[in-house]
Amino acid sequence: MRGQILIVEDEEILRESLVDFFRQENYLTLSAETLAAARQAMAHHNFDLMILDMKLPDGSGLDLLAEIADPQTCLVIVATAFPEVQTAVKALKLGAFDYINKPFDLDELQLLVDRAMDTRKLRGEVNTFRQREKQRNKRSWTRLEGGSIALKKLRQEVLLVAKADTTTTLILGESGVGKELVAEAIHYQSGRSEGPLLKINCAALPATLLENELFGHEKGAYTDANRQQKGLFELADNGTLFLDEVAEMEPGLQAKLLRVLEDMTVTRIGGQQPIHVDVRIVTATNRNLLDRINAGLFREDLFYRLNVFPIQVPPLREHPEDIPLLVNLFLKEFLLHNLDKRCEFSPAALECLKKHHWPGNVRELKNVIERATLLHAGGTIFPEDLTLVGCCSEAIVPTGEAMTLAEVEKKHILAVYQQSGHNKTNTADALGINRLTLRRKLKEYGAS
Repeated sequence: MRGQILIVEDEEILRESLVDFFRQENYLTLSAETLAAARQAMAHHNFDLMILDMKLPDGSGLDLLAEIADPQTCLVIVATAFPEVQTAVKALKLGAFDYINKPFDLDELQLLVDRAMDTRKLRGEVNTFRQREKQRNKRSWTRLEGGSIALKKLRQEVLLVAKADTTTTLILGESGVGKELVAEAIHYQSGRSEGPLLKINCAALPATLLENELFGHEKGAYTDANRQQKGLFELADNGTLFLDEVAEMEPGLQAKLLRVLEDMTVTRIGGQQPIHVDVRIVTATNRNLLDRINAGLFREDLFYRLNVFPIQVPPLREHPEDIPLLVNLFLKEFLLHNLDKRCEFSPAALECLKKHHWPGNVRELKNVIERATLLHAGGTIFPEDLTLVGCCSEAIVPTGEAMTLAEVEKKHILAVYQQSGHNKTNTADALGINRLTLRRKLKEYGAS
């Protein structure tokens, strides 16, 4: 069934022919010859479309149109005689989708109905998208909630930079701290929240593919360029573009990014014409960019363009008092999608989580919560149910000589790596870090 249509027409022959026609087109079609009958039908059905005659025995079609709570939900096509153009104009002002002059051709009416139904479908998709965006907005902001001074400061900085919606922002922090969530929060709290939010990981693609994704290309720019393609800078117009792992971008592409930041224009690959864009650039990295600059791997001039408003996201170990709140949040998210499961964390388990070092930060915490709820659904989760190497033990709280944070991190990562049978994918998942970060860490430890 393609949808529900109500035909409101007092001429019996025309009314019945329209009903037969649209039923053959696979629409559930009902009819009414008066305003009263139309009102009764609308009280019992949610119509997608109404074809409404303007002159009816008990009044004007305009009266019914004015009563419809949301003419965008039930689209209305008014049928009017040619001399009644002013009536059609009034109908459009009241929210009618379009009008058609009588007498009309059925093929002409069908085209109009098809266009109306396509519009209704598109509006539904847009509304669904907006609802999802609202949920993302709520999620990103909720994840930043907490009673610690660190998160309060972070929220204040997000709100401050969000108000200046053209300011370039650099988000700094270890892997897994939630840099992407901070980028989302900046977008949704800004004046660009109705615009697109697009994201790309600069470490995930080779330089040539990354350039194509960012800048797009003209038809014929290279062998497989069979059609023109817009890049993310253009697609994010009036919105926000989030460049994650920006420190991994190759120097040649860094120069092109710098030019975009300087004049807000892009040139597609194979193109000659600069294209103006209105987009906010938010970047993130877990690297020390000054070290990258000294090593000749990152442009100093680009650093200063990106570093207009830096935001440092604190590692989880610096605000352990927020862990119970995050546990509750992740538990709710998991149970929302697994309604048959019920579980809770014991005070001892929460204390264990608070004492853990969390080299994978919030991402690692989320993975631990999900794994624990999957394995122990329907009961209480205790410390021994948590897959934490050294949880509440001397591996995390040494009794001998004090260890530096780097030494604790190394000890934990190598322990998980050994526990997983030296499987890098499983180790990265358990730690809540990406494989590139794990590979770099193992190389530093001489364990790759």
